[in-house]
Amino acid sequence: MFIMTHLKPAILLSVLVLAACGGGGGGGHHDNDSTPPQTTTPTQPDNGTTPAPEQPQSPPESKATLGSVSGVTYTTPDGNEYQMRRDGITFGGTWTESLVKADDTKVSSTSWCCGPMSYTLFGSWTSQEKGEHGVFYSGEGTAAANVPTQGSATYVGSGMRDGVRTDASFNVDFAAKTINGNITGNDDFGSAVAMQGNIVDGGFNGNAQSGGENGTFVGHFNGPAAEELGGIAEFADTSKSASFGATKQ
Repeated sequence: MFIMTHLKPAILLSVLVLAACGGGGGGGHHDNDSTPPQTTTPTQPDNGTTPAPEQPQSPPESKATLGSVSGVTYTTPDGNEYQMRRDGITFGGTWTESLVKADDTKVSSTSWCCGPMSYTLFGSWTSQEKGEHGVFYSGEGTAAANVPTQGSATYVGSGMRDGVRTDASFNVDFAAKTINGNITGNDDFGSAVAMQGNIVDGGFNGNAQSGGENGTFVGHFNGPAAEELGGIAEFADTSKSASFGATKQ
């Protein structure tokens, strides 16, 4: 038998406000009956292939390394669904729900954040029973046309790994289309995460490093005018993977 437990550190109740060739020709006259020379249009050699047009590589507006995420719903690999945002309720900390056996042995835990953010959700899932780690994020993505193309901005927020939250910050140069971020490391969270990438359409992607291991990160701007951002950093050692969210300052 499994029992659901609810851990709600730093819970604050408040009303949740939910603030798209033309060609020319020439002619000539010949005073004789000779047949005019025939001309042919030059053709390119046919090698049997036609190059496909290059498509924009827009990052997804939501992604989970384990399970799935859509809108405000995260579904664990076991099929359990969690609503990460509930009408009329917001909170300032991390919301964690755990699945435990009758003898209080923890099976798995799902954590997510953050109520103060209007357009972004992110979290982690851990199976203590199987030793598996997953991260996820979701948000109301900013249309590519509404992402700024000039100036720069700093985004400040949090990173999460295995239900532990720590500080995160991102420097975004919209004109150069670059983003650099850092999730602070500590004894509870583990090694810091550094990220360097490029803005692509409404989102961004690039390289990440944590604890001497190289990985990747991907994310998306959220809100009508890129007021927030969210994403995940992935590593082969999944215990180093982290999710994040941040708000424009």
